[in-house]
Amino acid sequence: MRIRYLLGGCLVISASIAFYLVASNSPESATMWAAKVNLVPGQLISSNDLEIRRVRFETQSHSYLSAEQSITGLIIVRSVLANELIPTMAISQDLAALSKALIVLPVGREYISSVLHSGEKIDLYSVSKEKPFKAKLIGKDLGLLAFNEKGIDFNNLVNLTLIVPIEEVGLLLSNTQEGNFRIVQHIVG
Repeated sequence: MRIRYLLGGCLVISASIAFYLVASNSPESATMWAAKVNLVPGQLISSNDLEIRRVRFETQSHSYLSAEQSITGLIIVRSVLANELIPTMAISQDLAALSKALIVLPVGREYISSVLHSGEKIDLYSVSKEKPFKAKLIGKDLGLLAFNEKGIDFNNLVNLTLIVPIEEVGLLLSNTQEGNFRIVQHIVG
């Protein structure tokens, strides 16, 4: 009978120790900003757009904005959905963030490098379709936001979504009538 009591006591003590170890190693919680409503690029953040959420993080807490600092008056640079924690990369203090536009251009898949990735900087050229072939630079240092690698139709075209300075939109669009584009990737090193 004593062995059962002793064994039961050991089990209770070991369970208490295990609970303490698990509880002391649990991830820290932090207060983070979350969007009350959908936020769109170019929108100034107001206090009515925000709510504070207590969140447990094991990692990546630095990727979201802590509620310990005010973010009202900053600019949204990428869409944030209602109830989403606000990522650090979704806001900017720089008003120049408002001076960019997105343009979607169809480009022949055969003119896109297999190593091209979203987030890269490219130069865009328009090439004449008649001899003598001439290339004209129509966009320099454009950001590549996204592209559909599978193609969009039977013509083997791929849509490129480019980040373009507002002041260059008219020039770029006025040079797209021939639709014969070449992409030059920037290579470091």
